[in-house]
Amino acid sequence: MEDLIAQITEKTGVTAEKAKDMLGVTTEWMKDKLPESLSDQVTAALSGASGMASSAVEKSKGVAGTAAGTASGAATSATETAEGLWDKAKDTVTGLTSSKDE
Repeated sequence: MEDLIAQITEKTGVTAEKAKDMLGVTTEWMKDKLPESLSDQVTAALSGASGMASSAVEKSKGVAGTAAGTASGAATSATETAEGLWDKAKDTVTGLTSSKDE
């Protein structure tokens, strides 16, 4: 298995950790798509890869949660900026119309 991880790392340029994640996800995908007899053989040949898939899924959930929080914060900041600009525009227009009236 380490040899396969090394090959993935070498050919793709990803880290060993990322290669393990990729291998785990691929193994789970094959298990879902292949007939059970072949799936069992794949699982035996890549023992430990299922655990890697679970780890990859958990990591992706954490990354997704972090990304959602960052996006939410950015949206709030953009809304606050837009509101601030709107207030400045109203003040400017009000000031212009007030000075013309005088």
